[in-house]
Amino acid sequence: MAALNDLINQITDTELRDRIQCEVDRLAKQKKFGLVFEEHLPECTPLYDMPVKTGCQVMMRDSKEDKAVYTVLRLEDGQVTCTRKGSKEEPVIFSVSDIVRVAEFGEPIYPYLKPLDAVCNAPDSNLWHALIEADNYHALQLLEYLYAGKVDCIYIDPPYNTGARDWKYNNDYVDGNDSYRHSKWLSMMQKRLKIAKKLLTSTGVLIIAIDDYEVSHLSLLLEEIFPEYDISTVIVNHHPQGGAADNISRTHEYALFLTPTGVKVIKGNKTENLEESWSLTRGGTDIRNLRAGRPNSFYAVYVDERSRKVVGVGPHLNVDTTYDPAKAPEGIVAYYPVGKDGTERVWRYERDSMIEHIKNGDIVVSARGSLNVIKRRDVKYDPVFSIWADGRYNAGTFGTNIIYDLFGKTTRFSYPKSLYTVADCVRYSTQDNPDAIVLDFFAGSGTTLHAVNLLNAEDGGHRRCILVTNNEVSDAEAKGLTAKGYYPGDEEWNKLGIARHVTWPRTVCSIEGHDINGNPLNGNYLGSDLPMADGFKANAAFFQLGFLDKTAVALGMQFKEMLPLLWMKAGAIGPCPSLGDQDIPDMLVLLENKFAVLVNENAFASFEQRLEEHPEIQTVYLITDYEVNYRSMKKSLNVETTYQLYRDYLDNFRINRGRNRA
Repeated sequence: MAALNDLINQITDTELRDRIQCEVDRLAKQKKFGLVFEEHLPECTPLYDMPVKTGCQVMMRDSKEDKAVYTVLRLEDGQVTCTRKGSKEEPVIFSVSDIVRVAEFGEPIYPYLKPLDAVCNAPDSNLWHALIEADNYHALQLLEYLYAGKVDCIYIDPPYNTGARDWKYNNDYVDGNDSYRHSKWLSMMQKRLKIAKKLLTSTGVLIIAIDDYEVSHLSLLLEEIFPEYDISTVIVNHHPQGGAADNISRTHEYALFLTPTGVKVIKGNKTENLEESWSLTRGGTDIRNLRAGRPNSFYAVYVDERSRKVVGVGPHLNVDTTYDPAKAPEGIVAYYPVGKDGTERVWRYERDSMIEHIKNGDIVVSARGSLNVIKRRDVKYDPVFSIWADGRYNAGTFGTNIIYDLFGKTTRFSYPKSLYTVADCVRYSTQDNPDAIVLDFFAGSGTTLHAVNLLNAEDGGHRRCILVTNNEVSDAEAKGLTAKGYYPGDEEWNKLGIARHVTWPRTVCSIEGHDINGNPLNGNYLGSDLPMADGFKANAAFFQLGFLDKTAVALGMQFKEMLPLLWMKAGAIGPCPSLGDQDIPDMLVLLENKFAVLVNENAFASFEQRLEEHPEIQTVYLITDYEVNYRSMKKSLNVETTYQLYRDYLDNFRINRGRNRA
């Protein structure tokens, strides 16, 4: 609709324009059924680290005043001559310092990961988490290249679209006065969910936190994108004191669990080596639990009168055969599956099976004199219920207060989730998968990584977490920075952004066990004896998503920039490697990271020999322009996974345009 209105506004005939606009408005008011929303295009991402060149797309750095996309016609003496994209207006001239290069939705992009920082609190562990500062759409494109079909759990807490100025779209805030607010929100979610689906394993789980503002719309969107998944709704009592309201004070929000249809993935709290005692008599009113429906399971069970041990069974009794508990061998008590009301029921087992259970010692007499069967299990999972009302889910106590303590009794982030809500979501989704990859591409304050570290500490797991968040500042901060002459991309602006001001500091502090002032954290984690001050035996790397020039990549001129990306694709094992100021060698055999790169194919013989000496390396990148050479080298190597650079990388992102419009 927005695109149509733009076209209508270009009609010069005033009368015709008004008539067409009237008809379009009338059609827009007609009742529609199902999920109907407009796919808003384009969605732009500023590329602050890429130079402005002739032919590229740009926007004003302060895009609140001018949101148009321009094409650069000329660049000279610090001035750029541009024409507004899709318009016949006269060219305009801007200062280079006032514009920023942008990537539009669907445009081929060539991303890389620029290391910003790292925290290592477990030098002996090869487990490294990652935080990526980026627009999450382009980060998802990168993650599709790195981890398609490999992510076990995705937890996201997207902006709730309440009308407050709390989320960004198309480089500007979207608020309640925007008549296309719901449509823009759905369009924003649709693009990201389509890629997220490609990341999940065949048993992967997607969990989305949402509230009443968009839950109905989101559910319909999910049914459309994930038809082969079941959607289960959990109600979380996250705000028990209730919010301000004219009528009903809401105390809840939702967690939507998407699981592959027919696959049992969600499992509650686990108990191992469990021994339970169940009644040996079947309950219920179903005919299969009564003598008339299962006559082979009606007979006497013999118990020694003195030792009170189960010693045997009596003969089968037909349906019409009467029974008499008094008629039993001497010193034996005969038990029959008869209820207190005289209802003739049946035992859990037929006669032959019962004999085996008695031999195994599974049938016992309870303290009250009834017969029970002992159920021994290696593991048992509690059910996961659809209403979570435990106090551990209180977002104020275990969300806001945790943030408050981490940041030295100051508030840097509003409305964080309870740490334990997220921990339970991830726990129940990865209960039997301690090596799971967990992704959150609306990372916010970083609760998901905090929760993953807590889970690993509790059960000895090795889950790896990837966080993605932009580095936007709040609306108030943006106004204050702009008044001082700062714009997005400036260091003063960046250091107040959420990734650098909240998400990464929380990651470091929670891992090392102190607040931002270096003071040890107080107390233990709820339900455990883990002191917060002990931190976690964990490591994390912090990156900024940047973009490369495809020609420079093809010529091998940006290998150093690509190395962190290759590390991520190989499993993010060990600390992220860097060449620094070193010259690029003919080969890299990175034992700590368990991957290798052949840079100069003329060194293949030596490379092959090195790999034979280190069979633990099973991921190899081969840099060659020739497909036949790549196949020949691949065939000679005894490794699980090989990639051809730079073709594998360039081809993946070159086809983004067509693939992501599908």
